[in-house]
Amino acid sequence: MFKKLFQFSLVEQGSGARRAGEVKYPGIRDAVDGNTAVIHVEREASDAAGAYPITPSTQMGEYWAEAAAQGHLNISDRPLIFVEPESEHAAAGVTAGMAMAGLRATNFSSAQGVAFMHESLYGAVGKRLPYVLNMGCRAITKASLNVHCSHDDYHCVDDTGFIQVMAKDATESADLNLVARKVAELSLTPAIVGQDGFLTTHLIESARLPERELVAEYLGRPDDTIETPTPAQRMLYGPTRRRVPAIWDVDLPMVSGVVQNQDAHMQAVAGQRPYFFDHIEEITERCMEEYAALTGRRYRRVSTWRAEDADYLIVGMGSMVVQAEAVADWLRETRRLKVGVVNVTMYRPFPGDLLGHVLRGKKGVAVLERTDQPLAEDLPLMRELRATVAKCLENGACAAAERAYPGYAAYGPGDLPPLYSGCYGLGSRDLQPEALIGAIENMLPQGARRKFFYLSVDFAREALNPKDEVHQQRLQEAYPRIRELAVRGSENPNLLPKGAITVRMHSVGGWGAITTGKNLAVTLFELLGWDIKANPKYGSEKKGQPTTYYLSAAPEPIRVNCEYLYVDVVLSPDPNVFGHSNPLAGLKKGGILVIQSNLGDETWASFPRWAQKQVVDDGIRVFHLDAFRIAREEAGSPELQLRMQGIAFQGAFFAASPVMANAGLTEERLFAAVEAQLKAKFGGKGASVVANNLQVVRRGFTELREITRKTVGESRRVEARKDAGLPVMLRGLPEADGRVGDIHRFWEQTGHFYATGKGSDNLVDPFIGVSMMPAASGVFRDMTGIRFEHPEWIPEKCTACGECYTQCPDSAIPGLVSSVADVFDTIVNRIETGGRPTRFLRRASRTAEKKLRGLIAGDGVAVRALVDQAIDATIAEAPEADRARMAEEFALFRESLGGFEFCTTKPYWTAKEKKAKGSGGLFSITVNPITCKACALCVTVCGDGALRMVTQTEESVAKLRRDWGLWLDLPSTPKEFSRIDSLDEKIGALETLLLDKHNYQSMNCGDGACLGCGEKTGIHLFTSTVTALMQPRVKAFVERLDGLIASLEQRIRLKVTESMDVGDTRAMIAAVEAARDGDLTLARLSDRVSAGKPSRPIDPDWMRTVARTLERLKDLRWRYVEGPTKRGRAEMGIVNSTGCTSVWGSTWPYHPYPFPWTSHLFQDSPSVAMGLFEGHMAKMAEGFKAVRLAELELAGEYLPEVHEDFFRRFDWHQFSREEWLLCPPVVSVGGDGAMYDIGFQNLSRALMSGMPIKVLVVDTQVYSNTGGQACTSGFIGQVSDMAPWGSARHGKQETRKEISLIGMAHRTAYVMQGTVAHVNHLIESFIDGLNSRRPALFNLYAVCPPEHGVGDDRSADQSKLAVESRAYPLFRFDPDAGTTFEECVSLEGNPALERDWPTYALKYRDESGEEKSMELPLTFADFAVTEARFAKHFRKAPPETWNDDMMPVADFLALPGNEREGRFPFIWGVDGKNRLLRLLVTEDLARATEERQAFWRQLRGLAGGGRPAVDTGAIAEQVRADLIAKITSSLGVTGTDMAAPVPLAAAPAAGAAAGEPGGFEACWVETPECTACDECVLLAPNTFAYNGQKKIVVINPKGAKYADIVKAAEKCTAACIHPGTPWNPAEPGLEKLVARAAKYN
Repeated sequence: MFKKLFQFSLVEQGSGARRAGEVKYPGIRDAVDGNTAVIHVEREASDAAGAYPITPSTQMGEYWAEAAAQGHLNISDRPLIFVEPESEHAAAGVTAGMAMAGLRATNFSSAQGVAFMHESLYGAVGKRLPYVLNMGCRAITKASLNVHCSHDDYHCVDDTGFIQVMAKDATESADLNLVARKVAELSLTPAIVGQDGFLTTHLIESARLPERELVAEYLGRPDDTIETPTPAQRMLYGPTRRRVPAIWDVDLPMVSGVVQNQDAHMQAVAGQRPYFFDHIEEITERCMEEYAALTGRRYRRVSTWRAEDADYLIVGMGSMVVQAEAVADWLRETRRLKVGVVNVTMYRPFPGDLLGHVLRGKKGVAVLERTDQPLAEDLPLMRELRATVAKCLENGACAAAERAYPGYAAYGPGDLPPLYSGCYGLGSRDLQPEALIGAIENMLPQGARRKFFYLSVDFAREALNPKDEVHQQRLQEAYPRIRELAVRGSENPNLLPKGAITVRMHSVGGWGAITTGKNLAVTLFELLGWDIKANPKYGSEKKGQPTTYYLSAAPEPIRVNCEYLYVDVVLSPDPNVFGHSNPLAGLKKGGILVIQSNLGDETWASFPRWAQKQVVDDGIRVFHLDAFRIAREEAGSPELQLRMQGIAFQGAFFAASPVMANAGLTEERLFAAVEAQLKAKFGGKGASVVANNLQVVRRGFTELREITRKTVGESRRVEARKDAGLPVMLRGLPEADGRVGDIHRFWEQTGHFYATGKGSDNLVDPFIGVSMMPAASGVFRDMTGIRFEHPEWIPEKCTACGECYTQCPDSAIPGLVSSVADVFDTIVNRIETGGRPTRFLRRASRTAEKKLRGLIAGDGVAVRALVDQAIDATIAEAPEADRARMAEEFALFRESLGGFEFCTTKPYWTAKEKKAKGSGGLFSITVNPITCKACALCVTVCGDGALRMVTQTEESVAKLRRDWGLWLDLPSTPKEFSRIDSLDEKIGALETLLLDKHNYQSMNCGDGACLGCGEKTGIHLFTSTVTALMQPRVKAFVERLDGLIASLEQRIRLKVTESMDVGDTRAMIAAVEAARDGDLTLARLSDRVSAGKPSRPIDPDWMRTVARTLERLKDLRWRYVEGPTKRGRAEMGIVNSTGCTSVWGSTWPYHPYPFPWTSHLFQDSPSVAMGLFEGHMAKMAEGFKAVRLAELELAGEYLPEVHEDFFRRFDWHQFSREEWLLCPPVVSVGGDGAMYDIGFQNLSRALMSGMPIKVLVVDTQVYSNTGGQACTSGFIGQVSDMAPWGSARHGKQETRKEISLIGMAHRTAYVMQGTVAHVNHLIESFIDGLNSRRPALFNLYAVCPPEHGVGDDRSADQSKLAVESRAYPLFRFDPDAGTTFEECVSLEGNPALERDWPTYALKYRDESGEEKSMELPLTFADFAVTEARFAKHFRKAPPETWNDDMMPVADFLALPGNEREGRFPFIWGVDGKNRLLRLLVTEDLARATEERQAFWRQLRGLAGGGRPAVDTGAIAEQVRADLIAKITSSLGVTGTDMAAPVPLAAAPAAGAAAGEPGGFEACWVETPECTACDECVLLAPNTFAYNGQKKIVVINPKGAKYADIVKAAEKCTAACIHPGTPWNPAEPGLEKLVARAAKYN
């Protein structure tokens, strides 16, 4: 056996042992990643798959679903079956069910998903279900989530009884899938085929893939009759059996999954070892031999590389083996060290019989593992090796005939090799050749010979600064040998083949770099026939974050699986790359740099000086390309512009690099290959998409320009002083205690590494060991480097509508109202605190303020220029002797104010000045340059044109930073400018709560969310609402605490004095005289006065109780005012399900919230929230106990015998309403996957519990975090990666799950469904749900721009359209509002409540060019056509094809089903020239539209719609007399006085006539004053509408509830709406509404 094993040792594993022509199936040469390789064989072999998306195995499920949708037929001539259930656990169950029914089944999963299905895997083994689980191996979430490579999941299930094999590359992923499948079906044991996540699953490399014919011959069909392979099976099935037995079969009913007790269970377990498991090794050898005979690719359970004569071995699994073999060769050639490599291909059953022979007599064996199990005796592979050598030692201790382990080696003296255990590559930590060299050097005689070590990380390093030195000294004093845990190699050689070309690309997520890299790699593969490797490097974050792509091509196999430190070409689609990275790092002399730039000839001058010097010194050729301009001009749609930018660099690569010249390629041949690749990638999207991309590549090729004039020192950069201090947003945060929660400590030890591009240099210390970071660490992060544009505010156009600051997902454009005095005081204080004392400025600024007010004339005024005029006038009026000095001081004033802009607006200036002269405030919009990602959403929602996008320059960034610095210094919006009368009562313009700085900064941002993320806008509005609610409550409570503390202290003082006879004046005087020469203390006074008198002791129990209560009150106050962070108690806390929100919200080291936050798993945040809630409430109860006890004591009512037991049992159930409202809410946050699907049972139980946790669901409908798969929250017909478009299926076929209705069905929780476009509805609902002592479910429609296929600036528009089209109706269920569903359900806020579809006006030009308009129903199809996820459901019908069989979709749905045959539904649209066109819709989309129509009708039914109307007139007559008296009394008039007021600017609109019988005063508007802010038309669309000039008019004063008319008046930024009086006396709550309306009448 030993000799046989090494027959393969000199042949590269997985490669052809014989030439391709000598075997029947040599394989198809291709360039693929591991995921593709697996599906290449699975789609031919298997019948069915059950899978759930989880990175990095998601793509396997996606590719399978794509093949199924296309109607692919497998080798059994069957269409593929795909089921995507609600979780990985369910997917394992689905797959088991498929296998039980005799289908050849498969599954794909990773990490947490594998752990989640763990219990199901035991059952699959026990039932002998021969399915295959394909695993993209990934780190399991422990202290932190990591989606990259580790073998945690592979070992997590190594006790289940599954066969386990591990592939080291794409070829092996496919081959071993087939081998494992055959072994599984012969042994009746399921199998796991592992491959390294990302490092193999996503690495594009040259591979040989099995032919379809090979799959058919080697595996056969699942229903074939085969010879039964083992004696035990023959007893069960007879001499033949079905290849995949059906154990659940109506033709042969059997029972599986039985219950066994003590009488039978152990026998059942024991019987599996000899009769099933023990046959696997022999079956495996046979299957591998058969595969080798067919393909020439020979596999062993253990594969070796130059191990026979090796002194030192590296033992491992996975992609590391490829590089280890290259290192072994290099060490042999350069150091004469005999090094070999052992690849444990099959881990279960463990091949100890083979390994014992391989290891025998070696001088050292390094067992390297991609997992860590600190509490185990050894890591998993090492445990198995130790067991193996122990058996070999036992064999060696016995005579040959007595050896207990046949087939195992027998070790004698000197045969036992020293074993060394190393941990490497966790979470895809880069493994350089240096690390593998270090592992070998560690075993050498002169090496450290550390028995356990980590590779590629450091526990100690050279100190970076004094604080770092102190930190490391403390660490090493506590752990003197800590540095010995790390092993480093002495050198890091370049192991790429000669003639290789290596490329590194620096880009930003969403800019097309990954697509570019893949296309470029495959083009090189096909054009040159070279070996390739191409691999992306990016974090969990998505669009907008830096990404790196590595690519190499060589004429011989590439044996390097790591980041390339030596590169020939650097492509940088990221124009800001020098701001956060060093793109020249590792670039060889004479190398090539291609960078995105719109600066033309000034590109060189934009480089930093150090980069210019390196370029010149190293002879680097530099090219620039304006790929953004190319993409803008060529992209078919706005959302494609950024993605297509990267594609241009594919052409630039070939133009700049020597590849074409070296390979003798012509331009014609090049672009033919590029076109072929683009067709393969984008062909399914249409010919125009391919053509657009090809044109972008071609222009990248032709428009590239080289920089030939390179003068070091030439610069257009603004040389700002290098600030070694803190990030600007961190400076305002206080330093804490230097421990784990101190944000300043975190910056020093971690944050600055990332800020300087050295994030990988994190030290292994206790802080990173717990993987916790302080809240709000997003303040470290500066987004300047990912922008190339930014918004610019145009103050004179602004109306202060608030849309921009409301919708901004990144808290990057706050609004602020400032009094003129506050502005001037702030500037003066900045000057004086900056070390420049002034003599005249403070007094003179008062004069300038008055003059400024005099210069302002109305609203719509840009104030900055007027400030200068006011200053000039003030200086001119000053005494001549003072003018020069005053001018100097005002020059400082102007410099400090800079270009900061203010404007006057109707709500904050004009309306205020009308009421009280001098009370108006200045409005400002300021862009936060630290957090703005340039999504342009603010520009899109601004109906006034007061914002525009401008190109980012160093000068513009400098201005933004200056303005932001002043904004930070300005005080928050004063209360006198608040437009909210009562937040708890929801009275006022609620969105203006964001004008408060503290509320607005309830998300600090600096996170990794995509540009324009709809999730973030919704969450920001939520956190701001919570903060706004909590601030005044906490302030009042602290004042209450202050009073209690003062009163208790006074009480104690009085009690102390009661123990002393103060009436004995003689004794008092004597005591004072006696202390003449010393201090008179209370103790001395008491001793003197009480001497010789009976004692009057203080009750010690009373004093103890009161003193402790006082201490608790002081501690409680400290926690609210300061606390451990010195920022006070947080307003809320979050438990976040794994998903997009957790990834962008917590990717190390950035966190956007100033609250406690945790993430546990994907599915369980509501359950974790329940546990957190109980602990949190216990803490709150302790504080309230102290307050209650103090109040009882002060009232003289505290009785221990009565109250002690009450306080022992006091918990949140006994909280008063005031106490409840003081409790920071516990909020469970998650997406559609977490709440609708995998965590649905957790959510349901939390709602049913009645525990008042709050659940915020951000429903993107597309599983955004894993790249956009089908979800049960999605609509029929939407196309996603696991519900693709194909000839057999057209996207998702299931009806949408309505989580809000399901939440309502619990009848215990407040439920809201809403969108960010309906802010008033949203905030009102947040307030009601938060204040409720019930669970609350807030279900938000969250636009995901990249996955919905809309522009980054479209989230508000798409959200609005989703409501108007009935795709996502607004909905509330308040169980406290009544007893019936009709009473508790509200559809308030939806347009056209009484109709199926609202209507809209489509403007177009007819054939003569005249503008026309059509009133059309706004259907779900009209919504769907605006999003790329539905694009394939529409087809343009040219006018010449129009006929009577075509029907508008709304009319089509009105037909009975039997009349629809032969009809073609369509929607109207316009083309680029605004001419009418018809868009035919598919049957699936018509079905989706009908389903949304039916759902709307069901909702209306729940809410009481469609029922006979109540006779409100009759009711009105009954109560009119009483009500009129109340109304007229509140207005201060008599019934006979009531008449419509005559407006100054306009008469009441038609239909708003006054003087109706009974004194009804219709609402009216001042039309010319309208600023078109949209608030009233959203709140009351049947009462208010725009006229032709987009000014508001009243169309029906009785078209809305009086409550909505009053709200419209409160929210109107122009203050031009006057609500009048109620038209329906039966409307509830009229007394309060009339009082609210009075201020606007």
